[in-house]
Amino acid sequence: MKESIIANFEQEMNTTRRFFDVISDEFFAYQPHEKSMDATKLMNHIANIPAIVPAISGASSLDFSQVPPSEPAKTKEAIIELFETNVTQAKEALSQLPEAQLTAPWSLKNGETTYINNAPKQDVIRNLIISHTIHHRAQLGVYLRMNNLKVPACYVASADESLI
Repeated sequence: MKESIIANFEQEMNTTRRFFDVISDEFFAYQPHEKSMDATKLMNHIANIPAIVPAISGASSLDFSQVPPSEPAKTKEAIIELFETNVTQAKEALSQLPEAQLTAPWSLKNGETTYINNAPKQDVIRNLIISHTIHHRAQLGVYLRMNNLKVPACYVASADESLI
């Protein structure tokens, strides 16, 4: 199971990296709608999702209210550096996670609010990390398209690129 999770994680992070490769510094100011995240917030969110992996592998819970806010990356170079650092740390944490710990319970809170309550770590990694990244990467793809930027292929092809 662990090898499968790591392979899936690496595949999705490699694809996500290609989305960051097509942005420009000017793109960070883009916001498609008043209810939508601006591109800076969206890209920082995506880049920080892998940073949760060490908390999943090394503890039984995470309380976001105990995590100090960080200054957002506001340039292409900075967002790629943030993403790469978080992916590297996540891969290290996953490699050190004992297989038996994949079924251990894990919780996510923000103060008194519980988002995930005692879910198996393997489910949290697949849903909160991998699927969550895919979800927001698709959102980023829409932002790219709306700005006439190239949308990288994910699994087979996009209108701009073929992987075959």
